Parts: sequence; C-alpha cells; structure tokens
Amino acid sequence: MSISSQDPSSPRQFIDVRKFTTQIVRHRSWFVSFIVLDILVVMAITSDPILIETWNYIVPGIAVTIQIAIVSFILATIVGLVTALGRISSNSLIYNSSTLYVELFRGLPLLVIILIFSFVITPALIDFVTTIPFLDDLLQHLVGIPEDRIATTLLRTRDIEETTRIIFAFALTYGAFMSEVFRAGIESIGRGQMEAARSLGMTYTQAMRYVILPQAVRNVLPAMANNFVLLLKDTSLASVVAVPEISHLTRQYSSNRFRYPQGLLILSFIYANLTIIMSMGVYWLESRLKTDKRED
Repeated sequence: MSISSQDPSSPRQFIDVRKFTTQIVRHRSWFVSFIVLDILVVMAITSDPILIETWNYIVPGIAVTIQIAIVSFILATIVGLVTALGRISSNSLIYNSSTLYVELFRGLPLLVIILIFSFVITPALIDFVTTIPFLDDLLQHLVGIPEDRIATTLLRTRDIEETTRIIFAFALTYGAFMSEVFRAGIESIGRGQMEAARSLGMTYTQAMRYVILPQAVRNVLPAMANNFVLLLKDTSLASVVAVPEISHLTRQYSSNRFRYPQGLLILSFIYANLTIIMSMGVYWLESRLKTDKRED
C-alpha cells in the first residue's frame, strides 16, 4: 500500500505555483517588464506638474482616437466582406470591379488617401450634392445644420468635419485589406462544405450565410484583430488634417510650449497601453480558438 507524501490535513493546491512561475518567466516576462515600466511612467507623470499638465492637454484626444478606430473598423469590416464576396464571384464585372478597388487602395499610401479624401473627394462631392436640392437638404440635416438655415443655405465643404472624412478614408483603405482576409478565410473552407449545403437544398446565398461564412469568420478573427491594432496606430495620420486626436494634440502642445520630450513621452505611453492591451486580447483569442479546435 502506497502512502501519499502530501499531508491530508493541508489545504488543496489549486494552482501549481512552480509551473505558473515558469510559464510567466518563459512566455510573459516581457509583459511583466512592460507593467513595471508602465508603473514607473505613471509615477513620473503623477509626480511632475509639467507632465500632469501635458497629460491633461492630450488625454481628451483618446476618445477621438478610439472613436475613429472603432467606427472605421466596423465600416471596413462591412466593405471588406462585400468586396471579398465580389472577389470570389463568377461574374466578370463584379470580380474585376472588386479587384480594381482592392489593388488601387492597397497600392496607395494611406497618407495620400487621407489627403485625397480631405481635399479632393469631399469638395467634389459637395459641389455635386449642391446641384440636387433634395440631397443638399438631406446632408445638411445629417451634419447638423439648424432647420431654419437649411432652406436658405447650401452645404459647404467646411460643414463636413475632418473626423468624418478621415473615417471614410480609413474605412475604404482597410476595407481593401480586410477583403483579402475574408477571401482567404472563405477559400480555406473546403469545397465539400458548399456542395453538402447545396445538396441539402440550400441556395448559394443560404449556404454562404449559414455554412461558409460562420466558419470563415472564426478562422480569420485573429487576423481581423491584428488589423484593428494596426488601424488604431494608423489613426495618428489623422493629425495631418488637424483631427483633434492624441497625435495632433501632442504636436500642438509641444510646438506651443516647446516641450517635445514631455509630449512625446505621454503620446508613447498612451499608444503603448492601447496597442498592447489590444495585442493581449489577440493572443487570448488565438489561444482560445486553438483550444476549441483541439476539443473539436
């Protein structure tokens, strides 16, 4: 009869401390180092009046940055999914139109696209809309022009906020990249899945909606999350057209007060925390999907 070396009266150990510590050292020591560095920066900010002033000036831009990233990503996801379906379409016109859009927006630098949307497309669109009274009145309603002014004024370029222009520029640019992500996800599903769905009496649309897309989206979730992190960092380009996000406020504060080290420290601190938190979410999502696949 074997005798256990563990004392029966001792409390049960739910966590293997040695194994947990080993995993932290091997795989998460970088994150621990980041937390320590984060704490040191927070202590420096809270103990320095100049850094506190810098923080208070820049921090309102966080809401604008996150708003641009989230709205742009939602629109980019919709555009990307529709374009991906066009990219796998057997219709020559739809396929070539989708491919032209993807190659064009993937080939242009994002900064160039932002400038084109801000200073070319928006003014041209306003000039066109003002020739159609119904559209002019509708857009004035949407941008918040007072009711008593709509009948007597025309929509002007300055009525369209720079934030709105930036969101559409980001949405269409990242929509092109997201379309390739979705297309790869759809093509990763075996042809037998579509054939089985069609043999059960489903139409092509029903098979794509209920069988193919749910599996494809699950496969590409980590790539979608990575694109969101990239989009969040690219929101800094909005500063070139004076959108009041954190990069623009940092440049404004630093140039007005000649405090570039303080401004850039706060900016780096904010971006690092936003992106690393998102990246940790991506790691968790990838590990969760791997676990689910093993269980399947």
